[in-house]
Amino acid sequence: MSKILVVDDEPLIVEMVEESLSEEGYTIVKAYSGEQALEKLEHELPDLVILDLMLPGMDGYEVCRQMQRDARFNHIPVIMLTAKTGVGDRVAGYDQGADDYITKPFETDELLRRVRAQLQHLRKDDYSELTSLPGPKTSQYQIEERTSDPDEYWTIVYADIEHLSAYNEVYSFAEGDELIRQAATCLRRATQERGSQSDFVGHIGGDDFVILTTPDKSAGIAERAAALFNQIVPDHFNPKDRANHYFTFLNHAGESVQVPLVSLVFDIVDNQPQ
Repeated sequence: MSKILVVDDEPLIVEMVEESLSEEGYTIVKAYSGEQALEKLEHELPDLVILDLMLPGMDGYEVCRQMQRDARFNHIPVIMLTAKTGVGDRVAGYDQGADDYITKPFETDELLRRVRAQLQHLRKDDYSELTSLPGPKTSQYQIEERTSDPDEYWTIVYADIEHLSAYNEVYSFAEGDELIRQAATCLRRATQERGSQSDFVGHIGGDDFVILTTPDKSAGIAERAAALFNQIVPDHFNPKDRANHYFTFLNHAGESVQVPLVSLVFDIVDNQPQ
């Protein structure tokens, strides 16, 4: 079920929204300030944000602005909550990236309708249901956009999971999907830690991913992602295979083949002069 970040400095409103949405099966993440909201975005990656406009310190407008500037978050729909009813306030919210607007006080039924509508719209867009990353069309658009300026240096990092096909046959496709989800998490985290805020991570399909960054960041991102993935891989194998550092696979010829544990592999392309 979808994960929703609720941001409001009034705990009673947060509790009311949490209770209503939890009953519908949504997972709720809570924040009580703009600064805390951005921190939660870094670690939780919600499918939707319900954001109070009038927050102490960093207000909802600024949270929206920062989300729109960040390729990791600018696809996440935002429903703004506010006591302001002026048209100018609504226009300002939409200009900063809000997708919908609800005026306080509001009925929970209305909020639920708005939430369902935004999530339905999101699912129709080009995002992977498995990893919540932008999908192939968005990735292709980003590649074309990044590589169109001859004066800008760029790097495309292609990543996939080596030996996943054999793993699927031996363990299961469900287990393989979990490895794909874990790979997405590792790639996203590595890009956050070693890349730049404007870097892009996309899920092309299957176990294929793309990262758009710059030549000075690509090696560090790939090394960090590989290390993170290698840490979790042993947990996805039985004790015997884990101890052997390989698993046995029957190929199409019926031959028993020893296959190394899965790992992330990378192809890196850039336009930096050699």
